[in-house]
Amino acid sequence: MRLAAEELAQRLRTQGGEQLPPIILINGNEPLLVEEALDEARAVLKEFGFAERLKYQLEAGFDWNLLSGSGQSMSLFAERRVTELRVPKSLGAPGTKALTELCGQPPSDDLVIVIMPGLDKRQRSAKWCKVVEGAGWLVDSYDIKPAQFPQWIKQRLQSRALRVENGVVELLATQLEGNVLAAAQEIDKLQVLAENGAVSMKLVSDSLADQAQFDVYALTDVCLSGDFTRALRIKQRLQSEGVEPVIVVWALVREIRLLAHLAGLIEQGQHRSAAFKQLRIWSSREAVVNRALDRLNAKRSQQLLQRAAHLDQTVKGQRYQDVGPVWHQIESLCAAICGVEIAPSAVSA
Repeated sequence: MRLAAEELAQRLRTQGGEQLPPIILINGNEPLLVEEALDEARAVLKEFGFAERLKYQLEAGFDWNLLSGSGQSMSLFAERRVTELRVPKSLGAPGTKALTELCGQPPSDDLVIVIMPGLDKRQRSAKWCKVVEGAGWLVDSYDIKPAQFPQWIKQRLQSRALRVENGVVELLATQLEGNVLAAAQEIDKLQVLAENGAVSMKLVSDSLADQAQFDVYALTDVCLSGDFTRALRIKQRLQSEGVEPVIVVWALVREIRLLAHLAGLIEQGQHRSAAFKQLRIWSSREAVVNRALDRLNAKRSQQLLQRAAHLDQTVKGQRYQDVGPVWHQIESLCAAICGVEIAPSAVSA
């Protein structure tokens, strides 16, 4: 059975302590959300008599017999036991074999919880994963996408019994964009600072530091989507954090080269879906790439590619030393990808 992480605790209560699966696999890439789902599950399981908890970290030479209980002595008072295994990257062949066998011959009265990074499409279609989903629970902790972030903040504020002034949710979402952990910490801080649970714009402004977490990949995706306002903010953040311009330019050049290749294939008559498949565009990125292709035809993409190559050589110190400050040129290139033309004097420092 497959569940969303926020459904796990309630599902455990519904099933009751005697009708639980032999294994629960929680996967996700946002540590805070995974840990919160796990904490809620532990609390419910404790109510059902799972008083003992064994914790393991997957590393070289791990003894997979520990999961079935064969490598452990019986609990002193025959308490029900939860065995937790944290998987930093992937299970590997021994791990998938062990989980498959465990699903076929589960330990009596014990429960195994595996915590690992988000499963990709290949892993989900693998035999071992289907066995786990069939015999146990496959719990998905989904990433919070930018469009979902304000609603997530609003719900979290409400769960803390905080009443907010108009504009508070939007301010938090803007200042903390991309950083779920920082947002959770900020809301916890507001819970302490807010008198009678009332959160004003002034209170948030006074307590909030700009903790937005961005990287060069966020910048490229925002540029592809055509949102220059966000692209400018991310660029300024990268610049203030001392990110090397060569890394930023490398990421932009890579995306522009991909766009130029795609646009060329489409101009030759190839359907977009076929071109995406040929160039291995992930389904999660198809939307932003499509928006970029709607703005940039093959000719324009080639022009951008030449411009990006020019900038790439500049940051590597090879030539073109008369183009002005590099970060100015990065901003100008971002604007061009977004379909925005800005005058040289309008480029920010």
